[in-house]
Formats: sequence, structure tokens, C-alpha cells
Amino acid sequence: MSRGRAAAAVLAVVAVAVAMWGIGFDGVNIALAAAATAVVATVVGHRDLGRDHVLPQLPAEQRGGHRHEVSQLSWSLTDRDGRVGERGLRQLREVAAGRLALAGIDPADDDAVRAHLGERAWRTLRATTPQPVRALDACLTALENRSPRD
Repeated sequence: MSRGRAAAAVLAVVAVAVAMWGIGFDGVNIALAAAATAVVATVVGHRDLGRDHVLPQLPAEQRGGHRHEVSQLSWSLTDRDGRVGERGLRQLREVAAGRLALAGIDPADDDAVRAHLGERAWRTLRATTPQPVRALDACLTALENRSPRD
């Protein structure tokens, strides 16, 4: 506590004691009020009034590592209801296009894609509404099992 705040606290205690003595309170009551005023003045004196307290910030750098990447990927795939939304399906279509091209299949040829991956995977790739995560998993498994390794 600064000297100015300490002096203000002492003046407040004296003012309370003098006012209570002037009204005619007993000594015990005056002592209790003076002690309470001293405590309140000390607490208020130690508060940093008017200062802006800011929590320390973590560096904004990207942390590397597989665990962070998997976490970011899993959160970006699903919508609020836990289904794979448009963004996740778009990423799946990009992966599928690359894998199908490696296998020599045009990703736009529905019959060839259906014959290569199966009905369920084809429906997932062509879906326009959010899909369950199981459908995404089945499509990825079909792409992995039926496409050549790169």
C-alpha cells in the first residue's frame, strides 16, 4: 500500500473513532469500529483500482505433431450433431479423387466409381446431406483397400 493510501486509512480510522466518541459510544464499540475501518481501508488500499489486469497469452505459433493434427482434423470433419458435414465430405471427395486417379478411374464416372468402391462408398461420395461417421469410415476403408498404394 502506498503512503498516500496508508495515510488515508489512518485518517479514516481516526475520523470514525472521533465521530463515535462524539456521539457517545462505549470504548469497546469505538475500538471494534476502528478495527473494522482499519481492515476495510487495508483491503481497499491493496486493491489495484483502475488497473487493467491482463492474463498472460500463450504464443500463437502452431504446435507441430501428429496428435495436434489429428485433433484439428477430427474437429473439422463433424458438425454440431456429430455427423460429417459438407466440409468433411468435400475433404473426402478430394482424397477419393486422388486415390481413384491413381487407380486409373475418372472420379466423375459414377458407374466406374460404384464398381470400384461399392454402393455404400459411392453413396457417401455423392451425398449432399450430412452423413454418419460410420459412412465416412466405410468409404475411407473402401478407398484404402481397393486403391493402389502411393
